[in-house]
Amino acid sequence: NEKIREYLFFIALLFLVYLPKGGFKIIGIPFTWGYLYLGFLFVLLLMIMFEKRTFLVQSKHGICYLATLPFVIYFSLNLIFRGYNGSLGNVVAFYVSFAFFPLFFYLFLSPFLKKMDFSYIEKNITQAVFLVSLYGILLFAFKQVTGHYIEIPYVTVNAGDLGTLEGKYNMRGSLYKLISTYNNGNIFGVCMLMLFPIFHKKNTSKIKLGIVILALLLTLSRTVWLGLLFYFILIYKDNILRLIRIYALLGLILIIIGTFFMNRYFQYGSLSGFILDSKLGGRIEQIRQFSGLTLFGNQTFKFIEEIVYLSIFKQLGFVGIILFCLSFFMPVYIAITTKTNNYIYLSGCMVYLFVCCSDGCMLYIPTLVFFYFISTMIFIFKNRTEEEHVA
Repeated sequence: NEKIREYLFFIALLFLVYLPKGGFKIIGIPFTWGYLYLGFLFVLLLMIMFEKRTFLVQSKHGICYLATLPFVIYFSLNLIFRGYNGSLGNVVAFYVSFAFFPLFFYLFLSPFLKKMDFSYIEKNITQAVFLVSLYGILLFAFKQVTGHYIEIPYVTVNAGDLGTLEGKYNMRGSLYKLISTYNNGNIFGVCMLMLFPIFHKKNTSKIKLGIVILALLLTLSRTVWLGLLFYFILIYKDNILRLIRIYALLGLILIIIGTFFMNRYFQYGSLSGFILDSKLGGRIEQIRQFSGLTLFGNQTFKFIEEIVYLSIFKQLGFVGIILFCLSFFMPVYIAITTKTNNYIYLSGCMVYLFVCCSDGCMLYIPTLVFFYFISTMIFIFKNRTEEEHVA
């Protein structure tokens, strides 16, 4: 039933886009309503599959899923033979993110999404991106003025994280990043970048576009800024004049932010000091720890750090990074070598793979939910009156 599918999708939006951090912790492991809801949907889809005794999966989705298996198997073998140096929560996050999500999105959810009305999906995603960004700006202003965040346990923050938002790398001197309901500026920015192509294509209001871009800039994250610039390069690579105008506008906004906020409150002292920071926001230590080429890695696996590709290579070696790239780049490869794909979602996927060079927030809730959703949607295409060529 179309209405039931729409209700189920809206609930997913509510818990994964609007309120992604709401939930609780058990022995230090976060349980969010959004992830629990995905588990419920998985069981529901299993029941429907057994009742109908049919299991139809598009070949492109099947190939994308199969491409994820070698990395998970390799990681598991690495865990068995070389041990593990991280927390229980991190290893649970790994298997949820790399084993469950591909199975759920590529194989089980894709037939469900294929039956949905595209206009409903994209209209609601566009609205969600705007409202979450608007709330983020309001919360940003509230925090700067009052010195406090608005925290609602079990709703806007995990009950186990109540009162700890200031310790989640959200400070830039005495200035605080925009975090919205994502509890961290980088996570908010990276997740919104993945959905931004949909918003940018479907939104018709310049005011709303300005609000969303402002929210991304107020994350005070160089990763997010670079991701936004990369997106505009993707879609305007054949229109240099328009690209120059966009960059000029973004530059003007940054200068204004730098004048009123950064020079006075920023730990870097100025906008230029922030952009040209030689320590790369602490990431320089991750680069210095790199000790050369290895086949299987030279460190016991602990966690996927900000610079995703470097972190995988250091801990899992040449074999690990090859299998990782096979897993994550397969949707892009299939999309650019075949026809009738949904290029709005492809651009979001490419932006995320780009920002992983700096900070992919990979095992943090709800980053990979967004990635596997847009990767799945790349291959769910319906003919429409307007052409959608954004990549």
